[in-house]
Amino acid sequence: MKLLVTTFIEKDDLGKLKPHFNEIRIRGLPQISRVLEPEELIQEIRDINVLIVEFEQITQGVLTRSKQLKLIASVRAGPGANIDIEAATKKDIPVLYSPGRSSDVVADFTMGLLIALTRNIAKGHFLVKTRQLTEKNPRRPGFAKRDIAWATNEPEKFPYLKLKGVGLKGKTLGILGFGAIGKEVAKRAACFKMKIIAHDPYVSMKEAEKLGVSLVEKDKLFSEADFVSVHVKTTPDTDGLVGERELKLMKPGGFFINTSRGALVDQEALYRALKKRTIAGAALDVFQSEPLTPDNPFLDLDNVVLTPHIAGACHENYEKASRIVTRGIKDYLDGKKPQYIANPQVLHRKMSIRSKIADVKGD
Repeated sequence: MKLLVTTFIEKDDLGKLKPHFNEIRIRGLPQISRVLEPEELIQEIRDINVLIVEFEQITQGVLTRSKQLKLIASVRAGPGANIDIEAATKKDIPVLYSPGRSSDVVADFTMGLLIALTRNIAKGHFLVKTRQLTEKNPRRPGFAKRDIAWATNEPEKFPYLKLKGVGLKGKTLGILGFGAIGKEVAKRAACFKMKIIAHDPYVSMKEAEKLGVSLVEKDKLFSEADFVSVHVKTTPDTDGLVGERELKLMKPGGFFINTSRGALVDQEALYRALKKRTIAGAALDVFQSEPLTPDNPFLDLDNVVLTPHIAGACHENYEKASRIVTRGIKDYLDGKKPQYIANPQVLHRKMSIRSKIADVKGD
């Protein structure tokens, strides 16, 4: 059997898979530091039996031309983002995935963005690095020698006053989407002694109360929260979930954070709210179109923190995902039901797991 790997898998985990394969082929990100183009993927996948993937688009067209493919394992929590699950199911190809791989690291990043925004950490860093708060001949008034030392020659630039921020204790955090990541954000926010409310139609009140969180309607979340953080999956029903109406409900001093997906938010409405300062600021890791173009209007705003879709970029989540998909592949090849499978119905079809594996023993 042949395995194609187009993402980062731990060396020890690959070692566990070696006894099952005659060939393990490493391509894409680990080899050339980029995602394979569709035609490149088609060329590589023609004789492959098992695929471990992260970003390559596994479309119906790709699947049609991959005659030997028996199993797809995604290191993502939502494999549907780049894999045509329906097409794979029609071909009796199970799709494994890695739930919760990013929940901790994205929650950490969300709190980091929130603090960087509200305490002006990002802005302070920018002003110092661009030398806007440096002085060739620093003024040293007596009180500053042993106290507030960053006194500038221009009083209006005094950073202790210019960059005065907002504390978190006692403030209300509204979490839109209370799944794995939303729950982890709530746990961290509780450590800052924040009041936490959430909106998620698929979560029970009892489940939220275990974490000291009150479930509320969406309108109430936007109107009562000092900070709104979005953690919702993108579907046709959630596209544009946050628009002008929701943003108008926010407090004038409210802050908006999105580490989920850009499609969830009406970008033009958010830009207008920030430009007119009907909300205080936003921290955005995701956008409708990525990467941003040099003329993107968000780049000209002084009340935003922008990052290039890196909330999930962390060594630990790759290690976790590597373990999950390795275990799933081994279980499948050993004739056991994998724990995390996006289309379990394929395991109940006419062809059993063992007969599938037998088909490729001679490859």
